[in-house]
Amino acid sequence: MNRFSNGKKMASFTGLTSSEYSTGEKVHRGRITGQSSKQVRVWLIQCAWRAIKKDPALLGRFNSVWRNSGSKKKAIVAVARKLAVRLWAIELAGKSYCVGVIK
Repeated sequence: MNRFSNGKKMASFTGLTSSEYSTGEKVHRGRITGQSSKQVRVWLIQCAWRAIKKDPALLGRFNSVWRNSGSKKKAIVAVARKLAVRLWAIELAGKSYCVGVIK
């Protein structure tokens, strides 16, 4: 966990970040990169489905993305990415997980 200098690099490692096809001033974001192990992503997605039932902050993120995109799949991937970054942060801090903390 120490090899990641920030949460974005951790999320990129898990493969839960969107791919990007950019030319000039236009930025096009595509599907998730899928760089890491498929099992890691499957585990994070399953944890995200459970987490939105227990954590109001993650449920809020889910509802926000779902409302804006119209896709539950996109929303749960966003929650899984946020959960992965949270797990990375609490591991580095040596603290326990706090339900409902919004930053």
